[in-house]
Amino acid sequence: MIPDLIGATRDYWRKLDQLEAAYRRNELTPKEVNAQVKALMVELGQTRRQLLRDSWAIFQAFIARQGDALAGVTALGALAYVWLVVSS
Repeated sequence: MIPDLIGATRDYWRKLDQLEAAYRRNELTPKEVNAQVKALMVELGQTRRQLLRDSWAIFQAFIARQGDALAGVTALGALAYVWLVVSS
């Protein structure tokens, strides 16, 4: 299943807001905040990379299944373009 990048981004921002609130309450030191922000960024980056890998795999599978149809449509489009250029 494809990861939910929008949901992951919302979670990231929610967690950042929680970190900021904890920092303002003096519950965390700046070093702790930096470490947790770095961990959150790594987590969001992993979700983004997984989404890109999954999307690429879906695209490749689509091309493998529909390659002949796509080639035919492309050839028809090229022929139509050539016909329009030659006839005008």
